[in-house]
Formats: sequence, C-alpha cells, structure tokens
Amino acid sequence: MPKELLTQDEAVSVLLTYVFSGAIGSTNGKGVGYALIDSTPSTFSWSAALENIDGPAAPIDRYLIKIDRRSKQIGPPEPIALSEAELAEAIFAATGQHLASSTRFTDGALSISYKTTVQENSDVEYVVQLRHHGCVASMNSFMSLISQTIDSCILPVPSVYPIPGEMKRQEATGMGRQITRFIPGVIASSVYSRLSHEERLIFVRKMALAFNACWQIQLPQNHLIGELIATEIDGQVVLKIGPDRHYGLGGPFGSVREYLRAYIKSSLVALEKQQGIEEYKQRFLDRIRDFIDNCMHNIPSIVEDIPIVAMHADMGLHNVIVSSQIYTEIRAIIDWEFLSSAPYASLHRIIEMFFRKPAPNGFGPEYDRADELREAFWSTIPDWKRWNQSEATQTFLEWFRFGLFMKPEWRPKDLLDDEKQDFWRENIQVVENILNKYPPSQDQENVSSASM
Repeated sequence: MPKELLTQDEAVSVLLTYVFSGAIGSTNGKGVGYALIDSTPSTFSWSAALENIDGPAAPIDRYLIKIDRRSKQIGPPEPIALSEAELAEAIFAATGQHLASSTRFTDGALSISYKTTVQENSDVEYVVQLRHHGCVASMNSFMSLISQTIDSCILPVPSVYPIPGEMKRQEATGMGRQITRFIPGVIASSVYSRLSHEERLIFVRKMALAFNACWQIQLPQNHLIGELIATEIDGQVVLKIGPDRHYGLGGPFGSVREYLRAYIKSSLVALEKQQGIEEYKQRFLDRIRDFIDNCMHNIPSIVEDIPIVAMHADMGLHNVIVSSQIYTEIRAIIDWEFLSSAPYASLHRIIEMFFRKPAPNGFGPEYDRADELREAFWSTIPDWKRWNQSEATQTFLEWFRFGLFMKPEWRPKDLLDDEKQDFWRENIQVVENILNKYPPSQDQENVSSASM
C-alpha cells in the first residue's frame, strides 16, 4: 500500500525536530520561527530561522527547508537571501538607478530586508524586502491607491517601486521582492510604553484617523469577508475579495456569522495544539468542544449589521514608524501583507494594544487612565464611536473575544501563586462568561447523552 502523505501538522513536528537538532545553527537561548511558504501534493516548503528569545531586533538568517510528504526526507537548508547582483538588478528594473551599497536591515516576521543606496543620489535610500507571505503586486497596488487617494498626513505609507514581472516571479518561486522608499525613524512599539499620558493621547488620536481613512476605502462587494486583493488594470486599482489568509479561515464569507463560526473553530484547533497548558485544557477543553458543537447557532443575527471595511489587519504599534525626535509624529504605516475585508471590530486586539502594556500573556494590564485613551481614540472618529457602542458591535465582540481569548499563552512554572492566577485570569473570565451565557439546551443534552 502507498504511504500516507505527511500532514501539515506532522510536517511542523518534523521541521522543529530538525531545526532544534542544530541543522541551521546553535539553538542555545533561541526559539524557532517558521512559516509555510508553499504546499504541493509532494512537498512542504518552509521558511525557518533561529530567533533570539531576548534581545534587540536584528537581522535574522532564514532558510528554505523542503520536506518530502511521502518519504519524510528533508532537503538541505538553503539560505533565503538576495545577492548583491540580485539587489542591483531589482533596483535598476524598478527605479532605473544603480546600486551603490547594501546592508542587511531589521527584518519583518515574514521577510528578509536590505537597506540600499544608489549611485545617482546618495540621499536616496530604499528598502528591498524578499517576502514569502502576501502577494507583493497586490501590496504595491493597494499602497499606491492609498498614496493617490488619502492625505499622507493622515495615513502615510512608503512610496513603492514595482519590479516589472514580479508577480510571475513570485508565482514561480513562492517569494516576491518589494522595493519601498526608506523611512527614517523608530518602530512605535519600541517607544510607546515610555510616552507620557499626554503624548499617548496625541498618538492614539492620530492612529484613529489612520484607521478611519482605511475603513473609508470603497469595497467591491458589501458584506463579503476575506482577503482583500488589489490589482492594477489600465491605470486603475481594482479590488476583489478572496479566501481569508490572515487566520487561514477559508471563505470568502457571505455573512458575519459564518466568519465568526470559522474564526472560533480555528481558535479551538489552536487551543488543541497549544503545549504546556494542560491544567487549562483539563478545565475547559471538553466544555469548549461541546459548546462549539452545539451552541454556535446562538450567534445573534444582529451581528450582520456590523460594518465590513477595508483594513490593514496588522496595523499595530509594531508596524508604525514614528520620528526618532518626536515620538507622536507618525512617519509611515508599513508591512501591508495582511489586507482584509472584514468587520471593523475584528481589529479589537490591535486597537486594544494602544491602551494596554505589553505582557507575556498577550494581554497586559491597562495603562494608567486607559479609559481616557479609549475615549480619545473613539471620540476622534465619532461615527465609529457610535458603532462601537452599538448592540451589533458589542454582540460581535462577545463572540469574537471568545475566539481571541480561548487559547491562553504558555504560563511559566516559576510564577508566584498570585501571578499564576493573574496570568490566565482574562482568558478564563471571557470563556466562562460565554459558556455560562449560552448553555446547551435540554434537548441537545439529551441527544448527547443518548449518543454516548
């Protein structure tokens, strides 16, 4: 009989075992970052890297690792990189200028980056990114649409320089090259926690206007939820909606309830896979499974009223460049891999991070006077403040937060008792609230008992 093909989950286990064996370097004090680049009936292709668990952001050596799905054989790791000649060719094709110098640059989670200069103008610098997630041509088109239609003081994006033929190259190789103008400054996440309350108020008001500008972009179809894909046709940027790629949910979805059900089910899969949280699983996993099997029909129809908008689905502090002299001056919003057409409130976590401190559990304590920060954000965009207070949004968030908080982060074993209680407190509270609010009906319980 033919061998069964390796599943993606099995391939992840094979990949991690291989990388932790030292195949791409010493693993001492490091974690493994990985992402699926391509999947075929015969092969899984992965990007894998060793990343410092603690320490400043720095360029990372990433490798392409291919795993044969039938034999489980692992091909030799190949560096994911651009040579000097490849950089020169890309710069000339996109700008007509000649490469003068290049250095590795701080990478995104899903890219390899280089900062380059050109011979024609020493004051001009570009960032060249080799991306293995997201369609570069779509990103370029959408960023151009923003530059052409939205005030750069409200939603600034780096200028893009498309490389002719890059879409076909990305389709063939699984990786696309994107060239943007270098924007000097610092990443907002590195300084935000040090801002004064008054500075944070200024910053969140500016971010509210940036979100609002993106949400005003006209979508091609109402109430269709999925990845937003931009294409340039005869000089015009045309938008279409495909399956969700940010969470891997499938679709596109024709209703908000379908989207929520898919999102919650994907959260259950993540919970089942999460390691090191056995105490939490023993308490909740069976109850959550039962709830998802029997109670998803309880999502109220009013959630269908929530606005579906165009969004940068990862527009958090880590993707905002601010001035290195004035931290409240937003210079650019970057990394537009995750473009979506989705309910605006699905950005709940991203927006909440403007009001909460970073923490290992993913949801840190609120900043002092966080209520004033929230009020400043939503009052800056009053139409959205009204939506945020609506029954449709509050009901949507009840179910969305259930998926968001369902899977807790791994909890360190050396915490004090009070710290242990706090670490999962919000996860437990959100999950308990919805499980208790929508218990299985008596008929469903009888059916479950009869089938046992």
